[in-house]
Amino acid sequence: MKTMIAASLLAAGALASACPASAAGEVREVGVGVALGEPIGGSAKLWFDGPWAADLGAGFSDGNAALWADALYHDWTLLPQPSNGRLAAYAGGGPQIRMGDDARFGIRTVVGVSYRPAGHDLELYAEAGPMFRMTQGGHVDGVGGVGLRVMLGGVSKKSK
Repeated sequence: MKTMIAASLLAAGALASACPASAAGEVREVGVGVALGEPIGGSAKLWFDGPWAADLGAGFSDGNAALWADALYHDWTLLPQPSNGRLAAYAGGGPQIRMGDDARFGIRTVVGVSYRPAGHDLELYAEAGPMFRMTQGGHVDGVGGVGLRVMLGGVSKKSK
């Protein structure tokens, strides 16, 4: 339990330092869903003003519990836009910790695409990248997968 709390605090601190100051004011939209791949589990996405978002997740990787937190930058001009919806390319990274028999800590980086169909509160995404282990002598693991989130609306972080 202490490891889980320490990992959560570490992930939150790293994510807060990775997002620019302009992103820290309002959470425009929150999405929750599933991530299928490496790791597999649940995912939440917090959209800030502009192109910045935070991806937080918890699940399993190689039989170990996994937590991750990424700061993501989105670009809607890099890819041709579909006639129905929006398509964004994104890149980012953040800490990932795996707890269990094969406990590891590393920095993961991802590139991906996100599709939001017009008229629906859904986000479909695919991402991949390396995780650079900072423990066990260093190593590079692959991370990524596909997922689906349901967007729930925004939450203000500022007091009114």
